[in-house]
Amino acid sequence: MRIAALLAVLALLAASPCAAGDTIDTVRNRGAVRCGVPADAPGFAVKDKEGRWYGFNVDLCRAVAAAVLGDAGKVSFVPLTTSARFDALAKGDIDLLAHNTTWSLSRVASLDVDFVGPVLFTGQAFLVRAKDAQEGVNSLDGAKVGVAKGSTHVHNLEAMAVSHGLRFQTLLFDSAEQARDAFFSGKCRAVTEDDALLASFRSQAPGGPGEYAVLPDRLSLEPLALAVKRGDAKWRLAVRSVLAALIAAEECGLTREMAVSGLDPASNKAAALFLRNADALAKPMGVESGWALRAVREAGNYGEMYERNLGGPLGLPRGLNRLWSKGGLLYAPPF
Repeated sequence: MRIAALLAVLALLAASPCAAGDTIDTVRNRGAVRCGVPADAPGFAVKDKEGRWYGFNVDLCRAVAAAVLGDAGKVSFVPLTTSARFDALAKGDIDLLAHNTTWSLSRVASLDVDFVGPVLFTGQAFLVRAKDAQEGVNSLDGAKVGVAKGSTHVHNLEAMAVSHGLRFQTLLFDSAEQARDAFFSGKCRAVTEDDALLASFRSQAPGGPGEYAVLPDRLSLEPLALAVKRGDAKWRLAVRSVLAALIAAEECGLTREMAVSGLDPASNKAAALFLRNADALAKPMGVESGWALRAVREAGNYGEMYERNLGGPLGLPRGLNRLWSKGGLLYAPPF
């Protein structure tokens, strides 16, 4: 009886779509990658009037779908609050978390996730009204500051209060978008978030971006990363390889236009070598050959993705997100 019960449990675990180690098979059988993204963050993830998602995080998800499923359209976007994002991943509601999430050691230790990245280096800052900007961070002593619960920003804010001898009245919200809305409606004097996301918020500001400013003070350096559920080496490898391919494509000069029109190996030997090396990973990843070319054909290389979503629309300089060879921190592991 005990043996029969044990066999039944093992069979159930093997059949479960949430069982460790089968995400890529589940994605393939479903025919879509479920991607958790912010609900309303221009530059990162937002829907247009026709209901189509676009942004930096969205491009990353579509590149994964193109590489794994052969079709960038085979992805469904799940808008999540900051406080709900890790639960959604743990429960199997999403396959991939692309939600401006900081890769931290405490999260690695306490959550059932693996981080893939970094995808973006940013720093925590304050968004204030332009009239308050000249006084700097000291003007926020005793002020109400909006921040998303469950984010690294809560701890960083507490640490800054101690180091600078300031008092903040912290207002916690379920999402960064809710904190943004509270700030714009006058419920708090500042909102604190990654400076890249604050640039996104500023682009939505009532009265125009000029009415608001991001203070120059930085509370932290935040490596933002994609996240997958722990225990699935093949899926982690697939996502990590796609990100590496987008960065490596910029390093070797492979552009979206080249990927669409067809690469002439003689004209770009470095790109041709990169694609050959990438195809050697197809079998271990469990995908069809040509996966890297499909990812670049969909999203462009990392630099093109950045300029299209963050550099142009939000005016964010590359900064630390330049390639290592250009003085930044960004690099792809060797293929």
